Amino acid sequence: MSRYCYLILVLFAVFATQALAQTAQGQQFTYTTDNFIVVAPDPAFAKQVGNEAERFRRELAIQWLDAELPRWSEKCPIQVTLAQHAGGETSFAFMYNGQQRGEPSGWDMKIFGTPERLLDSVLPHEITHTIFATHFRRPLPRWADEGACTTVEHMAEKKKNHGMLIHFLTSQPSRGIPFNRMFTMKDYPQDILPLYAQGFSVAKFLIMEKGRKHFLDYVNAGMDMETPGNELRGWSQATRKYYGYEDLSELQVRWERWVAEGSLEKEIPSNRERFASLVGSGGQSSYEDSPRADVSRIESEASPEAEFKARPGNRMASLNEGWYAKQMKVGRRYRPVERETKKPTTAIGNDSKTIWR
Repeated sequence: MSRYCYLILVLFAVFATQALAQTAQGQQFTYTTDNFIVVAPDPAFAKQVGNEAERFRRELAIQWLDAELPRWSEKCPIQVTLAQHAGGETSFAFMYNGQQRGEPSGWDMKIFGTPERLLDSVLPHEITHTIFATHFRRPLPRWADEGACTTVEHMAEKKKNHGMLIHFLTSQPSRGIPFNRMFTMKDYPQDILPLYAQGFSVAKFLIMEKGRKHFLDYVNAGMDMETPGNELRGWSQATRKYYGYEDLSELQVRWERWVAEGSLEKEIPSNRERFASLVGSGGQSSYEDSPRADVSRIESEASPEAEFKARPGNRMASLNEGWYAKQMKVGRRYRPVERETKKPTTAIGNDSKTIWR
């Protein structure tokens, strides 16, 4: 063999080896369940994520709704990316078909983070969003949706949110959000982290009073009682009916007092016997809030704000391209006649994403 031919063969072998290595590095594996299609860089982890997604979907639905969800008409794809920082995004559209409420369609979920945080925080958070969408069949207020979904995360993540809340409330000027603005928010504010931290705290405060199902009934009633130009009156009426506070102002005062006293934990009211019979957990939920979080170490940890800003894809435009924007762009022709606008109908597409974490 001539030296020239030998050199050609060597170069071909080198290029082939590099190509195989790059292919292996970027290889993706798929695992399918009844309701999910998981794509991940490792086959065993893809299977684990798929099985955990089904478990979260079943057990969390029982916790929130006292019943499992029926199988979706279309599977929800989950794209898994291993990364240092944790987060996720889920998008879908409500297809109203002339009804007041619509079936969620076009599921698309992306999660990223370490394997541990993906499984104990990001995945249950995102699955809870899909449970709420299936149950309510319409968008929820931002504070209620994000706040309630954060309550199912790992205690370490909830401690971060509590630490941020104290920081925001004690900042000068305060970065806390008045309830008369927070309860009617349809889009994420520019200063988004206070919404996450405060929404989580308010949701937990209300859930500990009368349970998860009662909280969801309250949110549903608040949305039903909203009327254009009088949204606050509707929420005050719902607050009075479901929790006994005169209005949102009294609720805010009581919540602030609870936070000032240390956000003391108490057992969440629930139908433990029913939960035990359905999931065989002996009545003890895997997601019950732990005893009061120790936030003394929060200040010494990496800044949660810096961590949030370091996460991929956290553009404000993306944050507000979620349910509401997608509903306007994608699902307009499926909306009830009385809600139609004079804007031109936009064809169905999948161009909108919501970063939920």
